[in-house]
Amino acid sequence: PTPIADAARERIHQNIERIRKSLADIAAGRPGDAEPEPSRRAAVLQRRTGIAYDEALRVAPASGKEKVWGKTIDFVDVVFLERGMRASRAVARVATRDGQGIGTGFMISPRLFITNNHVLPDETSAREFVIEFDYERNVQGALKTSTRFALSPATAFLTNHEDNLDYTVVAVGDRMSGPADLAAYGYLPISGARDKHQLGDHVNLIQHPDARPKEAVLRENQLVSRAQTALHYVADTEPGSSGSPVFNVLWEVVALHHWGGPHRDLVDQNGKPLAKTVNEGIRISAIVGDLNTRKSGQPAAERSLIDEALTIGLHPEAMAASPTVPAPSAPAAAATVQVAPDGTATWTIPLRVSVQLAGIGTAAGLPSGGTPTSPALMAPPPVPSGPERALVLDEDYANRTGYDPGFLQVANIPLPELKTEAARADAAVNREAGPGRSRVELPYEHYSVVMNGRRRLAFFTATNIDGKLAKNYNRDTGVISDPHEGDDDDGGSEATERWFKERRIDESEQTPPNLYEQQTAFDSDGQPIDDRRSSAHRNRMFQQGHLTRRQDPVWGTDDEVIIRANADTFHVTNRAPQVGFFNMGIRKSGAEAGHAGGQLHWRALEDYVLNNAVADKARVTVFTGPIFDDQHDMPWDRGMPGMQGFKAPREFWKVVVRAEQGALQATALVADQTPLIDYVPEAALSDAEAARVSFAKVKRYHVSVAEIEARTAIDFGAAIRAADTHGGGERREVQTLDAVLGKAVRPAKAGARTSRSSASRKTGSRKGKS
Repeated sequence: PTPIADAARERIHQNIERIRKSLADIAAGRPGDAEPEPSRRAAVLQRRTGIAYDEALRVAPASGKEKVWGKTIDFVDVVFLERGMRASRAVARVATRDGQGIGTGFMISPRLFITNNHVLPDETSAREFVIEFDYERNVQGALKTSTRFALSPATAFLTNHEDNLDYTVVAVGDRMSGPADLAAYGYLPISGARDKHQLGDHVNLIQHPDARPKEAVLRENQLVSRAQTALHYVADTEPGSSGSPVFNVLWEVVALHHWGGPHRDLVDQNGKPLAKTVNEGIRISAIVGDLNTRKSGQPAAERSLIDEALTIGLHPEAMAASPTVPAPSAPAAAATVQVAPDGTATWTIPLRVSVQLAGIGTAAGLPSGGTPTSPALMAPPPVPSGPERALVLDEDYANRTGYDPGFLQVANIPLPELKTEAARADAAVNREAGPGRSRVELPYEHYSVVMNGRRRLAFFTATNIDGKLAKNYNRDTGVISDPHEGDDDDGGSEATERWFKERRIDESEQTPPNLYEQQTAFDSDGQPIDDRRSSAHRNRMFQQGHLTRRQDPVWGTDDEVIIRANADTFHVTNRAPQVGFFNMGIRKSGAEAGHAGGQLHWRALEDYVLNNAVADKARVTVFTGPIFDDQHDMPWDRGMPGMQGFKAPREFWKVVVRAEQGALQATALVADQTPLIDYVPEAALSDAEAARVSFAKVKRYHVSVAEIEARTAIDFGAAIRAADTHGGGERREVQTLDAVLGKAVRPAKAGARTSRSSASRKTGSRKGKS
């Protein structure tokens, strides 16, 4: 389709310099140099060679050399052929019922099939088409007898029509013709692991180009650029058909092919056109992330099937074994492993050992009891390699230290307490609270949350920030860097964010992950805004605002801690409904961020705190939460079952605690989003002026700690009250950040986050989520 082609060409145009650089490195015999991220190169090297990550990180900078990478670039083990044959079994042609092919796709679980949205755009289309396996030639060149299956969108159907995702997942129904059972074809696991590819890699495609019998393009494509949700690969062959799996050298799926064609900007350093075809595939990691987000809105049975596919994908080495493809000449007693639906993994070595794997089986949405639903022979869960993969939750909460009362060193600051019987009765109890910890504290990495179970939102979050050890974790690439290196883009639409339920408290004491999906917003004339991608829509909707900002707990010397801290901020316990304008704020570059022009909303304040902590290599503690007002807060249950009575808070508070010349200082602020409430979805505009309300109407106040204590039933303790910089009395409206926090914002370094965010706003991308 033209919109997809245009969007793909635009992404390629934006990445053309990277493509040229990759082609030059490949032509020079140093394909490993095409990958610009050392941590990704190290992760891929470790995955393929088995060496320790530290050694891989040391070797990776020189890994473009032929002598290092020759074995993985030019030569492969013969098992490569068998793995490819097994992978090809799961690939099928999408066709009309009278036999006209329209695309390609593949199985991702025992029941689910994936292809492009532009191949199967809706449930009606899915009911009209079939998928056809074994439409291919045998060794004699004759066509095999194919087997056709109907699709069953009523059982499961999930799609994304956006040009940068463009996928459809649908359940497979009854066999219509042919000799084989569906289980004979196996499936191809999909995962969000970031050690599956690097630029310069060869990739392989199994496809039905132009609806022909199944064909393979082996090692003729090489990855040359990576966008947020797409991979680009070049070849001198014709494009593969839509919906084909794109594999790495280990036959792991790295992308879903959806477009290919000549590109006029692809020229060599002398300006001569290159005889290459540029292909674009949607990154499987992006699809996995989107599935994780969208599944929450699906019925329980459908969600269970999606969970099954995602759980299978957590084992990157898993590959469905086809009964028709013999195992590699191993004796009958060769080691195998099978995973039952309840998570029991059984290894035959040849003696038989069974062990229960946490996090797999019924808890992960797989059916309980009975025989395994999957014919897969799966490897045991691998040890995570390298800097790991973006937004994967570590469910071993026993390793979380949470908020540290002694963090500031100059004074012990205990976790705030709830000071009224009513508040304590509303608090959600942590069913897994460790010895010596409060029963209402939910410890995460470097921060803790105390939940108001009745209101289903946090009473407060308590966060320790270490500026000396601060890191930037790029949520798109998984790259860990120093705070002023790389992009700190908090972007990505709200729809693509994955949020985790908190298992340690009851579901009725937290908001469901899909609460914020599919909102309707209104323009200044009271008309609904149909374009959900527009900045106007985003600014007029309730966003799931982080209370503890994503970057704040991301510090330390251990990559696993950094990754865990980043993911932990995406628990639903750490979010609250904030109007787009209020949540995003406006950030100015350099010193401007400290003044009224910077608009003191959450992001400007949080940037101020973090940037100064980093510049001073200082420690800061931040407490954040809403002010609950049952009488005046805005009803916002969105008609969802079980959410009756849920309300969005109108005001939020923040207390920043730090040491200045050995003395404790605490500053309390309150901001009110009430003037923006008329912008939110499902709310009628009161008048034209309300529709045009500006940031200037959002009041920001420097208040006393005592005022926040009185309005929240939270006791911050004597140490914080004594360190209050307000001094009591009336609240005062804030005009500049440095006026209340006592220092000017540090000028940003070249390429630092503050200057980039201003430039990013000009493009219309959503930056500055708190």
